[in-house]
Amino acid sequence: MKLRCVLVLMSPASQARLNGIARLARERGWTLMLESDTSRPPSGWRGDGVIVAMKDNAPELAAFVRELTGVGIPVVNASGRYDGVRIPAVCGDDWKIGELAAEHFAERRFENTAWFSTGWGQIHERRFAAFCRFWHASVPDAAMPLRLVWSETSPSRPPAEWSKFSSWLGDAIDSAQKPLGVFAYSDYDATRVIAICRERGLDVPGEVAVLGVDNNPIICENQIVPISSVNHDLEQIGHDAAAMLDSLMNGAEPPAGPVLVMPRGITLRRSTNTMAVNHPVLRSAMACIASHLAEPIGAPQIADAVGVSRLRLDRLFARELGTSVGREVMHQRLIKAKLLLRGSELPLSQIARLTGFCDAAYLANVFRREFGITPGIWRKS
Repeated sequence: MKLRCVLVLMSPASQARLNGIARLARERGWTLMLESDTSRPPSGWRGDGVIVAMKDNAPELAAFVRELTGVGIPVVNASGRYDGVRIPAVCGDDWKIGELAAEHFAERRFENTAWFSTGWGQIHERRFAAFCRFWHASVPDAAMPLRLVWSETSPSRPPAEWSKFSSWLGDAIDSAQKPLGVFAYSDYDATRVIAICRERGLDVPGEVAVLGVDNNPIICENQIVPISSVNHDLEQIGHDAAAMLDSLMNGAEPPAGPVLVMPRGITLRRSTNTMAVNHPVLRSAMACIASHLAEPIGAPQIADAVGVSRLRLDRLFARELGTSVGREVMHQRLIKAKLLLRGSELPLSQIARLTGFCDAAYLANVFRREFGITPGIWRKS
């Protein structure tokens, strides 16, 4: 086995992506050089291959990549950005990320949504476009998502001008129709939305539900309101980028286009664990259903829990939501089943128990009746 020296240029150095690269490097016996200062790449470096996370508006990095490819050193981009340099790439499927976000809010009966990001570039543009397209397809009568981009208001990052940023985003969220579902570009941006909501006294997720991307547990699980997040599979991106580089270093032809890595569903936490309804009794009923999905529960138990008569509860569901209590229970059970199918390795029998179905066969029958496909085929697709 030929000993390889591989340079990894990433800023910020995503731990998950590096884990994926390191896993392949160990298998191949590479020597890895890790550099996080991509503004000044090591000029004149000569090794066997490079994995780089391209950035928007990074001319020195782009020049370095051109220099390497010019002398025959293979380079793989592990980012959805390219800054005018077309090299073999492995990146997340931003269209699927946007689709998942739209589906997530549509399933939770939201009619008002917004996009928020501190910056704007190629990845932002793709995710927002996908979010809008799938939102319109899912909820055709609803308004299109608001587009809130801080960099178009100020060139500084939010901490540098927090009062100005807080006023701008707070006013935008205050004036938006509620309940509002906010799709944030990243988990970092999601924390900014939640911070502004707390400053303005807005309930998360009751008035404003917030969804991030990357599912970084350090960020998502250590908030006053834990953040739901799209599982952008950064570790698999890193691993697949390293595998592509290995093939190129061994003489393989580069692929015709970027290799897209699908997100692994959404990890549901409290920031979106809600149903978008305004009526206080219905809001309590929805919360009751969500917290008792694994148990036998129906209209009598829910009516007792929220302190109204069964008749009033039935009428509220019919008048406000156009559905029955039983149908809503089934709707929420199927939503959770889809989350677990897409985002976990749990067997169907365990998913059935967690979502209140008697057994795997019953869940499979209901799933096929509602979606026209079996849970197993849907999970693979």
